[in-house]
Formats: sequence, structure tokens, C-alpha cells
Amino acid sequence: MERENAYIGPKLKTGIRSKLKTASHVMRVFLWGLGFASIFGGALMEVRAPHSHLQLLLMTFPLILATLDFFPKEENTGSGCLMWAALSSCLAGLYFMRAQDWAPVVAGVLFAIYFWAHSKPTGRPYQFMSAGSLLAGVLSLRFPWPNEQRCLLTLVGVGATAILQGAWIIIRYLQGDRPAEFLCPDDSANKSSDRGLLRFLHLIIGPIEHVQVFSPELESRIRARFQSEFRQLSDLEFDYLFSDGETFSIFRLVLILPAINVLLMWLKREVISLRDGCTFLIGFPVFISRNKNAFGYSSGLGVKFYTAFQDGTILVSKDYADGDIPSGPMIVKYAQKASISDTWAKHQERIVALEAEGKRVDRQTSFPVYAEISHKETAAW
Repeated sequence: MERENAYIGPKLKTGIRSKLKTASHVMRVFLWGLGFASIFGGALMEVRAPHSHLQLLLMTFPLILATLDFFPKEENTGSGCLMWAALSSCLAGLYFMRAQDWAPVVAGVLFAIYFWAHSKPTGRPYQFMSAGSLLAGVLSLRFPWPNEQRCLLTLVGVGATAILQGAWIIIRYLQGDRPAEFLCPDDSANKSSDRGLLRFLHLIIGPIEHVQVFSPELESRIRARFQSEFRQLSDLEFDYLFSDGETFSIFRLVLILPAINVLLMWLKREVISLRDGCTFLIGFPVFISRNKNAFGYSSGLGVKFYTAFQDGTILVSKDYADGDIPSGPMIVKYAQKASISDTWAKHQERIVALEAEGKRVDRQTSFPVYAEISHKETAAW
């Protein structure tokens, strides 16, 4: 009997801790919205009604939440932090352009994308927050206020939609609708945050289209930029095949992160040109091995090799680390710092290993085939 009581004690203690953790996850969205709306609501009230007692009340909520450590934490995975950092960098850039008429709408769009990116891989019901954030940005334009105040109003609206969404989540949970993330929150966050980051970045930058480069002037610039890679890959029995132009809309620059990305590519001396006046084109050389079993691709980050198999499997080897960016289904990826020759040698070994499993290499070498492989490897899933 004593042994049984000694066993029950720790079990009960663990159960209470688990329930508290589950409760904090269920209330996460509601508390985040309450704190967020209170902070920016207080800032707006300070401008619109500086002597109002409501301002003091609004500023009290974040203090209480912070004191009691009730502020919901972002997933403590690297990707969860990176996604929030990416959003913050976009908002920081937007701050310096807050006097523009479109700034409130762009703020709403950024949060709508952020919430949608979170909801897609995790299955969290954040769709209302996405729509509400977008609506908050649009409706703020109807207020005859200075544009900075409209931006604050948009952020208050973002927090308000999170409060409503959080209240709905709590009600559904009490009614018995309990998603797996509430039962095993830590495991769910770890599995989905990487995908959430990738989806968020894809939504911000927009769709990347592949076009074959035919311009002699642009091809000449690409050859000059990557002349070292041309030489090294030629020594590894690769031939130049064509140049790939990756394109995205110039209008994406207002979302800040694409502008930062273009600046970083320019600093890496990537070949950038303006196509049709409204589309950026970044040119990269594509190579093919002489036995037609692999594409080679070079960029400012380094070189990667692609091999497609007839069952849909795609083998990718990179000579640089990519921060463990998640790979989609049927993608076998290896990425670590190494020389081009060492990476190619390892890639060949992996081809042999996969062929030993019964897979057969797809040796098609047309541009559409390459573009489809590249799209599958980089697509959000």
C-alpha cells in the first residue's frame, strides 16, 4: 500500500504540470492578442486622448501579463524565432515609411501572411486572424487621421482579431475540440515551425518563376560572375547547359524583406536585371554532367547538384550549409560546408546507393525538366 502511494504522488504532480502547460497553450492566442492590442491601443490613446483614464488601463494589461509571466512565448525553435525575426524586420523597414498612404494596408498584409503561414503547417485555426488583419489595414484608411495613427489603429485591429480568435479557440477547447498541438504542444511546435518559416518567406517574397535566359549580354555577365565555378565544374566533367532566370515581382519590395534579399544578392554580386519593367530577374548558370545523371547549379551561396529519379525522388547535394531548411516529400537533401569536388563525390555515392535500392535515374535535360526539379526543391509544402 505504501508503495502504491509513493507511486501516485509523482504521477499526480506531473499531471498538474501538464495541465498548466496545456492551459497556457490553449490561452496563447487570446493572451497574445490582449497584450498586443493593449500596447498599441495605449500608444494610440496617448495621441488621440492623452488625458483619458482608458490609456492607463490599456497600459496596465501588458504589465500584468509580463509580471505574471503570462505572455505566450514564440516556439523556442530556431525556425519559430527566425519567422518572428523576419516579420519584425519587415515591420522595422515599414516604420520608416509609415507616412505613406499604403503603410497601414501593408502592415495588415504582413500580419495576415504571418498568421496564415503559422496556420497552414500546424493546422491551427488562424484563418480568421489572417482575414481580420487584412481587414484592419483596409478599414483604417476610412479614418481621417494622420497616417501614423492609422498604422497604430491597424495594429490594434490585429490584436483585436487575435483576442476574438483566441476566445473562439478556448470555447472550442472547452466543448471538446482538442487538437493534437494542445495535447502534445512541444512536439507539435518542433515539427511544424520549420515549415511555417519556409511558408512565411515564400508568401512574403512571392512566387518564383523560372525562365530560360537567351540574352547574349546577360549570359556573358553570368559567365563572368561564375567563371571560377565554370572552371571547377568543367574539371568534374560538367558542361554548361543554359542559364536560369529566377523572377519575382518588383512590387514585392514594399514588403521590405524582398528588398533586403535583393540588397544581399547585389552585395554577393549576383547577376540582377529588370525584366519587362516590373520583374526582377536573377541569372544563374546550370550545368549537366556528361553522363546526364545530374544537374549542377551555381549561385552566390555555392553550388548544388540535382539528380531526379523516375519514381519522383529528387537527390540534392549542396556545398554549403542551409540552416536545416525543411525538405518536401520525395526530396533527399544533404547540405554541409565542403569543396565542390567533395560534394560531387558524395553526390555520386548517394546516386549509387539509391540505384541499389531499385531507383532509376531520369536523364532528361530540358529546361522545363530542370525548372520543375528546382521548383520542387525550394517550394513551401
